[in-house]
Amino acid sequence: MRAGITYTQFDEVARRAFVEEALQDGDLRGRITNTSRVAVRTGLSRKEVARVRLAMSQGEVPTSTYHIGRPARALQIWYSEPEFLDEFGKPLDLAFDDEEPSFTSLIKRVGGDVPAGAVRAELLSAGGMIELTNGRFRVQKRHFIPSAFNEDLIVGFAFIVAPLLETMRHNLENPSEAFIQRVSYSDHLPEESRLAFRDFGYQRAEELMQGVDKWLGEHDVRGETEDVERRVGLGVFYFERPNAPKQ
Repeated sequence: MRAGITYTQFDEVARRAFVEEALQDGDLRGRITNTSRVAVRTGLSRKEVARVRLAMSQGEVPTSTYHIGRPARALQIWYSEPEFLDEFGKPLDLAFDDEEPSFTSLIKRVGGDVPAGAVRAELLSAGGMIELTNGRFRVQKRHFIPSAFNEDLIVGFAFIVAPLLETMRHNLENPSEAFIQRVSYSDHLPEESRLAFRDFGYQRAEELMQGVDKWLGEHDVRGETEDVERRVGLGVFYFERPNAPKQ
């Protein structure tokens, strides 16, 4: 949600992910899994599996303009529909609902049953538009990205969350060839020890990762060969969260 992803978008991407995963495993004879078996494995209908497979074969992005959130759709209309543009093709400053076109009429064009006031609050919070001293609203961004979202989140998913999940999956499927997966924690550190552990963990992790970087640098063959097929690495991270309430 903080990245501006709606449930409908998530649902569409999840359907595609399930279908893609089900298609990777052939049957006992090594044949490609058919639509009926994918439907059984994923819980989707055969019609829905066929739709997703067709979209995949045509290279379509798994979300569409119809599926984007209402704030994003509002910005899209505001920047593209002649009704909301001046004679120079620039987005008009819009009153909330006292005249036409208005912000309220813009949200009606978006569709759905969400009131204009709720979309106004989201766009103002995200910096998608500002309220002028005369009470009108001026658009600021072409794309809706909630203010809490930043590139660090993408990097975190790509280089921390995804590799960690891959390691967990590998270890569940290959217990005799498990990768290292360790965690140490305590539920009973007093405040001063918790803060000291933060510093301790940072220092020890820095020492470890510097050694890992040095080893990788000494054995890296970048530019010498193109036969390397796998990315390997070691990750360390600190976590802190409230304990579950006692029952």
